[in-house]
Amino acid sequence: MKGWIHIIIIVVLGLPTVLTAQLKTYDVTGYVKYMYSSADIAFSPERMNDHLLHSRLNMRWFPTSNLTGAMEVRFRGLYGQSIEQVPDYKSFITSDYPILDMEATVWDENRTLGLVEIDRLHFDYLYNDWQITAGRQRIAWGTALVWNVIDVFNPKSILNFDYEENPGADALRVQYYTGPITKVEVAYQPGDNRYEHTVGLLWNLNYRTYDIFLLGGWFNNRKIGGLAWAGDIYGAGFRGEVMIGDPLSKGKKTDYAIPPFLHFENLTEDDRPVVSYVLSGDYTFSNSFYIHSEVLFNNVGKRKKAGLFQLQATEAGLRSPARWSLYQEFAYDLHPLIRGTVYTIYNPDDQSYILVPNLTWSVITNVDLLALTFIPAGERLSEFGSYGNSYFLRLKFSF
Repeated sequence: MKGWIHIIIIVVLGLPTVLTAQLKTYDVTGYVKYMYSSADIAFSPERMNDHLLHSRLNMRWFPTSNLTGAMEVRFRGLYGQSIEQVPDYKSFITSDYPILDMEATVWDENRTLGLVEIDRLHFDYLYNDWQITAGRQRIAWGTALVWNVIDVFNPKSILNFDYEENPGADALRVQYYTGPITKVEVAYQPGDNRYEHTVGLLWNLNYRTYDIFLLGGWFNNRKIGGLAWAGDIYGAGFRGEVMIGDPLSKGKKTDYAIPPFLHFENLTEDDRPVVSYVLSGDYTFSNSFYIHSEVLFNNVGKRKKAGLFQLQATEAGLRSPARWSLYQEFAYDLHPLIRGTVYTIYNPDDQSYILVPNLTWSVITNVDLLALTFIPAGERLSEFGSYGNSYFLRLKFSF
């Protein structure tokens, strides 16, 4: 582990309490979570039982009224069978930042693994109508609640439920506010090569009751343009996003090529311009019953064996390897402290799906218990056919 990582860890873990007590310009929040999981993985003859201790510190420094410094650090201690049996397991649970690696392995022995990562480190400066943010930050563009096709910096995955903050981006972001709810912003994320540079220009305007976003830029060496909106129809939320871009063949060739004997064309060999869109609607009834529907379309998505192309789709910036994806969610407050939710993602082409029921209980102030299950179905190599039945139980303390 690099020496400077050691120094940062000591500062982060040892000083916040002292500084918070003495300086009003310093603020610290965070959480500690324990999660038990049991998963039935396709290539394993037995279930994977794992334990995760996950803690986070979110620190803010306010040296002046215009300037804010931010550092957010997370630590994960893992113990279980997945570390032993899943090939290259660590690469699947770590983030890839092309410019600066601020993650370190604290230990890696037998069936245990310890990781510490700085996933936010930036300064934010405000001056009149200008806001400038430099460093590792979260740039979340888009209006839909599940899939954001216009988010070229930090796309999220609803199935990665234990990382609520999502990865950041090492970027420079400049925002100019043209009104109370309108602005123009530009963001630039450098990279080691032309495929890793990302530039985006976003114009946010308001028309009647709708927020409208216009986007242009470059991603993965491809020109892109998009449109998004958020509003309501008779009290129901109505959102949408459209992204159009150069063919995937102009971008980086995939690191996860499909063997030729399977007779499938890799996603990055497709010469068609990429068109993706998502439509989203949701409504909350007076008795707390909530319903949310969303549909995602990719014109270059695969109709068959979509599970083969999951890593390629992620690498190419697609939200799904499938041509069509349907999302449906229902939620209800069973008690003022207990909320039940169930949602499903369905691929109508290969007829695979994943069903995710979960229950959240606010045990006491700042302590929450989550019980969640993944129930997949589908043929082998379909989008969700290789997922195993998984169960999660998580206790979270926030401070």
